[in-house]
Amino acid sequence: MTDNKKQPRDFQGVDVGDSLFDMYDKSRTYVRITENDRQAWLYLCPKEGGVPYTKNELIELLRENDVVAGLNEDNLIAMAKKKVYEREIKVAEYIAPKEGTDGYYEYFFDVNRDRKKPLIREDGSVDYQSMNTVNSVQEGDVLAKYHPAVDGVPGIDVRGVEIPIRPVKNLPALKGKGIVTAPGDENVYLAAQEGKVEYRGGKIFVNNVHRITGDVDQLIGKIEFYGDVLIAGNVEAGTTVRVGKSLTIEGTVEAADLTAGGDIILKRGIQGNQKAKIVCAGDVYADFIEHTTVQARGNVEANIILNSHIEADGKVVLTGKKGTLIGGNVHGTKGIDCKELGNEAEVKTVVHAGCLPEVMTKQRRFLKEEEELKLEMEEVLAGLMDVEGKIKASGNKTPLLAMQLASLKERKTNLEERTAECRENLEAVNAYMDKARGSTVKVEGNLYKGSIICIDQCKMPVTDNTMYMEYRNISGMIAGNVLI
Repeated sequence: MTDNKKQPRDFQGVDVGDSLFDMYDKSRTYVRITENDRQAWLYLCPKEGGVPYTKNELIELLRENDVVAGLNEDNLIAMAKKKVYEREIKVAEYIAPKEGTDGYYEYFFDVNRDRKKPLIREDGSVDYQSMNTVNSVQEGDVLAKYHPAVDGVPGIDVRGVEIPIRPVKNLPALKGKGIVTAPGDENVYLAAQEGKVEYRGGKIFVNNVHRITGDVDQLIGKIEFYGDVLIAGNVEAGTTVRVGKSLTIEGTVEAADLTAGGDIILKRGIQGNQKAKIVCAGDVYADFIEHTTVQARGNVEANIILNSHIEADGKVVLTGKKGTLIGGNVHGTKGIDCKELGNEAEVKTVVHAGCLPEVMTKQRRFLKEEEELKLEMEEVLAGLMDVEGKIKASGNKTPLLAMQLASLKERKTNLEERTAECRENLEAVNAYMDKARGSTVKVEGNLYKGSIICIDQCKMPVTDNTMYMEYRNISGMIAGNVLI
């Protein structure tokens, strides 16, 4: 009664169409299953004598043709009851799989806090008050919650074959320092103590933070702390603050000595009176820097820099509504960006981008030293071969030959140590020069006469007021381009 005739492969997988429909003998009932076994279509011819089909007959017909899952019983009932003949009707469709979800952590603190940037106000000014390297938590605060993986549900095609799903993955338990799991729920992680929370390498650390709520004056004198320090008040002249990690000062800073193993954030800036000094292994952020010496291994970013001596291994960036750099000497290995350089009074303002001349001098010295050590080593090795040859030829190591051999070996060891040290110094210098390569001085506003632009070993006094310029070193000469 049925014909489960297979269609040509080129037509399989097509829901319905005249060309496919013509491939079947329309004088007989048939079942068509798409190539991916996702759908089944039924074509009915009338029975002899006009006897109608029943739903159960149609289900059995489908079962005989290997269609056992995803049946559309409403369509089957309609085909039987309304005598739908000589027309393909979709009578089964696969049950789609439901993919599961992998386990994941939900964090209740800013895991990207280290990627800090001050808030830019609508008027273009910079809000350094919004910055804080101290991501503070209290004991018992929820830090993270783990959401376990949820298994999916496999699908089933019309032949009853399971459609597999991707296996889900669970994550290992969080590790770190200063964290505990919540009582009765091991998926919730709490702060075990008050402090600064950090997220590094997939781990959570809650470290101690030394908080000073008042001012730091000469009565306090000196503050030294291994971890992070947050000073809510001012730091007065003649004081010293040295911290192992980050230092955040919410008040103003006078002629103080600040040292940090991490970043330094001065929310209200520093008025150094030519006596203040800032040294840090990270970045320096300040609303203003005046009459201060700054040495930073990272970037230096401020709204105003006035009559200061700045050395940054990274970049010096003047941001905000003013973005002004006036007076002093400012160096940025990776470049200098500002909105205004110098002023109408033609105050001498020296900026330097790229590789410092003294570093280039060091490179030449280390290269020369390396070559001299190489020649000396060749001489020592030749001497060793000569002495060892004499000992072998005579078959006797005389006291003189033994002394010469020992002396040459000692020289060889000493040369190896000096060569290793020289190469280490040379690698450090080359790495610095690579970092400095391509540095520019960019002025997005007014550039005043009296400024001096230096890039690498090149120097260019600014003889006329100009604006919107970018300068770079091209083949040993400073070339300027107008910013578009």
